[in-house]
Amino acid sequence: MAQKLILAGAGAVSLAGIALIALGLNGLFTPPPAPAAATPATPRDIKIPKGGRIAAPMEPARPTAVYIPAIGVSAPLMELGLDTKGAIENPPLNPPNLAGWYRYGPVPGQRGAAVITGHLDTRTGPAVFAYLRNVKKGDQVQVLRADRSVAVFLVDKVEHTPKTRFPTRKVYGKLAYPGLRLVTCGGAFDAGAGSYKENTIVYAHLAAPYYPRSSRPEG
Repeated sequence: MAQKLILAGAGAVSLAGIALIALGLNGLFTPPPAPAAATPATPRDIKIPKGGRIAAPMEPARPTAVYIPAIGVSAPLMELGLDTKGAIENPPLNPPNLAGWYRYGPVPGQRGAAVITGHLDTRTGPAVFAYLRNVKKGDQVQVLRADRSVAVFLVDKVEHTPKTRFPTRKVYGKLAYPGLRLVTCGGAFDAGAGSYKENTIVYAHLAAPYYPRSSRPEG
C-alpha cells in the first residue's frame, strides 16, 4: 500500500489509514542539558534476568505510566485514538509531562508493536520526551499497567529519521514478539513547516515482566 504525507501544522505519515503525528512544537525552546544525576523520585532500573532474551507475552492490562530511568522520565499515559484525518491524536501540550499510548495497537507487554508518543517541548519548556534522543541500547523502558504489573523493555536501537521517510512499517508492522516503540520529534526545526524535520524513534523488546509482591499472579 502506498504511503501518504499529510501536512497539518505538524506532519503525519500514514499507511493503511494509520498516521503518525510528528510530536514537537515550534522550536521556541532549546532544552537545557540533562541533569547529571537522577532525583530520588526518579524510577530505578528493575533487576531482570541477564542474557537479552525476549520474554513471553504478558496478559493484557491497560498501561498507566511510562518510566525511563536513564533519562529521568516518569510520566502518566493517556489513551490516543485517531483524528478525523486518520492520524494519531497528539497528547495535549499541558501538562507537558504526559505521554500517550496508541490504543488501537497492542497493549505494552502483549505480542506486537505497542506505540507510545510524547512531545519534545512546548512553547515554554521541555516536554516528556525532551531527552529521548539520549536513550541508548540496553536502557530500560518500564511500562506500568493497571493490574500493577510492570512490562520491562530493553532498548534495541534508537533511530533518527526524516519525517518525509517515516518508517511506518517498522513502527506499526506486525511483530512475533512483544515490542515497544517510543516516538517524538527531533532534528532541526523547520520554521516554514512549523515543525521539526525528523523523528526520534526508540525500538525495544520485552525483557521481563515484573510483579510487585502484592500483585504477583498465582500459579
